[in-house]
Amino acid sequence: MARRLLRTAVSVLVLVAILAGTPVLADTLVNMEFKEAPLVDVFQILGEIGGWNVLVDPSVQGTVSFVLKDLSVQEALDLVTRTTGYRYKVVGNTLVVATEARLRTEFSSEDFVFINLNYVDVNSARGLLAMVLPQVRIYGDATRNLLVVYGSPTELEMAKQVIKEYENPGMAVQKAVETASAPQPEEIPLKTEAIPVSYGDGAAIIRSLAVAFPSRTFHWDAQTRWIIGQALDEEWQVIRSLVWQLDIPNFQLKGIMQAGDRSMALLEYAGSTVLLGEGDSLDGWTLTEVLNRSVKFQQDGREFTVVMGR
Repeated sequence: MARRLLRTAVSVLVLVAILAGTPVLADTLVNMEFKEAPLVDVFQILGEIGGWNVLVDPSVQGTVSFVLKDLSVQEALDLVTRTTGYRYKVVGNTLVVATEARLRTEFSSEDFVFINLNYVDVNSARGLLAMVLPQVRIYGDATRNLLVVYGSPTELEMAKQVIKEYENPGMAVQKAVETASAPQPEEIPLKTEAIPVSYGDGAAIIRSLAVAFPSRTFHWDAQTRWIIGQALDEEWQVIRSLVWQLDIPNFQLKGIMQAGDRSMALLEYAGSTVLLGEGDSLDGWTLTEVLNRSVKFQQDGREFTVVMGR
């Protein structure tokens, strides 16, 4: 450790803490300065300051120079990895630093779930999930009409719910299409409805609806924040459910800090930055859990996760 400290310029406060053997927690605010320091050494020092064992993948190379003031070790790691193109993951008590591809393939601790499809094809279901949950990984098996979804337990539950809602009207819609294609005395009329959007990006929701219902027409009125469309009466139930699930605010997670037993999250939303603890609310959404690099919000049975850097 002393050898690395001699090669890398670090602020006096951090040097004193390390050399004195005083443990510095990951949420403790520190001042640091590096000048053309090897990235491997920088990550090693940040990890040791945070109290972790450190594993730096051989894919990490290069040097870096920067000055950091009044940042937690977590925030410092976020900044350094983001600006150098690398990613990190805390596995147990070990800080792992590598490329994003290496983290996913070699150090992933994601759960996964199999989702069997009955009434929709793999490509349509995969496209819908990619719109609703862009952070999950999805593998589709068209021969077995099966999806394999990788993500957190919360994300997997949401994925199953989305497909369930999408497939519920599938049989009814399919029957309606078959009935409509057969000789009929009159055509089944489409119903026009408008759905308000309180938090989400209406244009993005429209794109998701277009994937789920490619033969239907939807329009986003940004001024009134209403989605207006035409669909079969039995289709509107799942459309309303999808809009409800997608209507979530665009919170940006900027930092995570801990002070004793209290965990805090720094979030940016609607041009403002706010510090929240578990149980606090932002625009009607309650922060329920602060994790390592993500936070969870809930409102009226809905839940979504905000991941740092996304």
